[in-house]
Amino acid sequence: MPGLGHKHTRVVLVVEDDRPIGELLAAIINDEDGYLAIHLTRPTQLLEAVKEVKPDLFVLDVSLPGMSGLELYDRLKKDRRLRDVPVMFETALSRDYGGEFKRRGIDDVIEKPFDVNEIVRTVHKLAPVEIAA
Repeated sequence: MPGLGHKHTRVVLVVEDDRPIGELLAAIINDEDGYLAIHLTRPTQLLEAVKEVKPDLFVLDVSLPGMSGLELYDRLKKDRRLRDVPVMFETALSRDYGGEFKRRGIDDVIEKPFDVNEIVRTVHKLAPVEIAA
């Protein structure tokens, strides 16, 4: 019967130091059924959070205080528990970082100002919500 399945909520950690942008990203993702986005403003907050939570997706800004999003990405990929968690980058500077993205095999980069539909499509592609029977 339809409606009897349940969904596993996908946890998305958004790291964006520009609070209005981070809150907007989290709100866009939270508006999607089956997703819970948590906005963090500093890479150190993410490194603390992943000690307690294994997310289904990371959304990282490239320009962050104290540690770039690319440095944070490298640290996450060295962690055996987190290395398979997909990452979506968002930046206004994708042309400046194209070589860095390519060297790391990063394909999922959203340009600022971003298109809401592109964010939603990418989130669904990287962390699809599966309905359990």
